[in-house]
Amino acid sequence: MISFGSAMSAAASAVEAAREAAATAKAALAGADPKLAIVFVSVSYDDADAAARAVRGVVGDVQIIGGTSGACVVGSGRTASKGVSVVLLGGDDVEVESRTAPIGSPSLVETVPAAERIAAAADLAAKRGLGHYTCLVFAPGIVVDGEALVAAVRKGAGARARLAGALTGDDLTLDRPQVLFGDELHRDKVVVTGVFTKAPIGIVARHGYAAVGPVRTVTRADGIHLLELDDRPALDVWLEDARAAGAEPPSDPKALALYLADYYELGLADGSTPPTTLAQDPRELIARAPFEIREDGAIRLSGAIGEGTRVRVLHASREDLLRASSEAATTAVERAGGAVVGALVLACTGRLAALGGAFPEEPAGIAQNLGAPIGGACVFGEIARNVRDHDAFFNTTVVIVAFGR
Repeated sequence: MISFGSAMSAAASAVEAAREAAATAKAALAGADPKLAIVFVSVSYDDADAAARAVRGVVGDVQIIGGTSGACVVGSGRTASKGVSVVLLGGDDVEVESRTAPIGSPSLVETVPAAERIAAAADLAAKRGLGHYTCLVFAPGIVVDGEALVAAVRKGAGARARLAGALTGDDLTLDRPQVLFGDELHRDKVVVTGVFTKAPIGIVARHGYAAVGPVRTVTRADGIHLLELDDRPALDVWLEDARAAGAEPPSDPKALALYLADYYELGLADGSTPPTTLAQDPRELIARAPFEIREDGAIRLSGAIGEGTRVRVLHASREDLLRASSEAATTAVERAGGAVVGALVLACTGRLAALGGAFPEEPAGIAQNLGAPIGGACVFGEIARNVRDHDAFFNTTVVIVAFGR
């Protein structure tokens, strides 16, 4: 059986919080040797770059991955805007293999060889009876095209790989997301980790948002920059549809981007590409969030949207969001074989803003429905793909990675 431990600490310094969380998570392993530590740290700590070394001081020689959080870290019974979350996997029924790749081009083609090495390790692990293969992927948010990232990982990791992971956050400063590897924080790397297990891993992504605007067509785009919808300035059309659905957007461009990301995102409604995925509720559209609105009105998105794609403005109530995450937890248990030892939870930072003071209800409900401990963080983009899924990169979702017994 896989051993799972998780904990979150909101201590005054990153070092203190990391030590406290790591010690509590290690104790939950009940003597099993840890194989992997997934760590999220608030970048607003002055000593955030020392968090991984503090975790290593507690758990010893173990692979450490993760990154900076998006304004919230999550534990089984708590959340904190500033803190450290630690998830530990251990035991004889799990093996891990990690690689990094530089961020050297918009296509992130440099990630392919790293993912290929993970796939080779997965083949060897399968011969030892560890036949379930999940690839955890972390990259710094804002600067990375999420669609390009998952395309590169999928090419290298192979068709057998399930994917889960995130674009990391930076406490909403929108200028310093980082990933953890080798006990250091990095702004220029992608981290790819293979998790090979005997028991299945249940991966689910849900958001609860519904389309509230008419169907629009992307008539001009440049990579991750959206320029026109229906042959008009994209921002004008987006705001028109959002206002018609009840939005009251701010005028400041930075505040406006965050407002739309939190409450009125775009959903992909292109009939030529299946807008749903087995990782998602089939009623949901894939969502895309704006990161920045340039002076010329161009909107920088988390992932590229091709010209000709049909889109609709999305919105959700608090009840819709909480319902979706609760259903996701139930589905994750089913996909993990009916019983889990714990789960990694990666929730879009937009959910934190949309739920406001009700946000702690989301991880609490997830843990209750799982019947197991959780750990994780809010992030700037979510990755989830089961073997037969078409899509893998999402926004405004909560991703649950549940480890079966």
